[in-house]
Amino acid sequence: MANKIIPKYDIIIIGAGIAGSIAAKLLARQGYSILLLEKDPYSGKTNACGGLFDRPYFDRYVNKPSVLEQRIKKNIFHLPWGNVVYNCDQVTVKRRVFDRYLSEQAAAAGAKVMYLQKVEDYVLEKVGQVVVTVRDIQKKQLWQAQAKAIIFSDGPNSLAFKNPRFQKQVKKQFWAYAYAYEVEGVACPGDEAHIYFSPQIYPWGYGWIFPNKKESNIGVGSILSEIKKAALKPKLFYFLNKFPATAPLLKNRKIVDKKGGYIPMWLMPHCTDDSQVLVGDAGGMVSPLFGAGIDYAIEAAEAASLVLSRAIQKNEFSAAFLKQYDQEIYQRFGKQLRKQMMIARVIILSQRFGRYWPVKLLSVSAFGAKYSRWNKIKILTYPLLGKPKVNENRQPVIDHK
Repeated sequence: MANKIIPKYDIIIIGAGIAGSIAAKLLARQGYSILLLEKDPYSGKTNACGGLFDRPYFDRYVNKPSVLEQRIKKNIFHLPWGNVVYNCDQVTVKRRVFDRYLSEQAAAAGAKVMYLQKVEDYVLEKVGQVVVTVRDIQKKQLWQAQAKAIIFSDGPNSLAFKNPRFQKQVKKQFWAYAYAYEVEGVACPGDEAHIYFSPQIYPWGYGWIFPNKKESNIGVGSILSEIKKAALKPKLFYFLNKFPATAPLLKNRKIVDKKGGYIPMWLMPHCTDDSQVLVGDAGGMVSPLFGAGIDYAIEAAEAASLVLSRAIQKNEFSAAFLKQYDQEIYQRFGKQLRKQMMIARVIILSQRFGRYWPVKLLSVSAFGAKYSRWNKIKILTYPLLGKPKVNENRQPVIDHK
């Protein structure tokens, strides 16, 4: 390997998920040489995700109707005292279809996309020169490539964490784990997404039913500390077969796909270093209140392509220059996520006061616009003062991505 000529690129991207593929497409169509490496035989093969996100992001990057599963017009949040309903403009997708489409679009734009390539290591030889060592899974051979900068789009357990600057920012105590299964048949109206918050599932966690064309994406997730107290898989099957709100919809449906994965629900304050940029899950770009991350991944890809394009033009890849990416993230969604993180920290601490408190605080903070002041008090004192009522005349747009 040492005697071979190392191929050189402007940017190497690890992971052909949503963020990696979009960043590859945006950079490649500007004429830059991009190498996009994916460990699986195709993009989206192992993603554990509900596949729900805002329609404008879908329309921005997809012009193939078959990629769309359902257009979602309502989010229905099931709370212990009743439902909260929001109108929305969202879509559902299957990640194995959506991600694959995006990586094909990256290749069509001129990026070199390689599958079954696991990046084993990377070395920053100097600012503007990074060498990655890659294992070709099929050929069982190691090879290397060089780039001016590297984008880490390789998920919550990113190779970037070998860098102490990134490693010390990882806050696994705020991470979650979720199972995302597909079951046969559409269990709810095709234009509705249902999310269930209940201490019967977890004090701080939730279940969901999202409709696809022929199946339902269902799942259960919770923060890791709660999963240690009560294993997640039994909760998933409780959600399928015994939970009063969902068993009538899901019981006895055939399971057709199974996935599970970590949800890094804590945005890193710094997602850049010399010649290094983190996007999507690798940077903790997930809502700590709702576990959603697709919209953020797309925003991060756009921000990364913008800043790295400037870096290539100026031949400047220092941490000081790439800090523009952190600033872009903060302006696009980082400020919003920081507020959610503060709320999530309080919610997690509230568990010590009773199993209903996490849902109560979430409801007041996230859905408060739907309730009068008196009904917010009823939420916080539930069940002492009875069930709080939603003011259906209030139609705020929920911002949960």
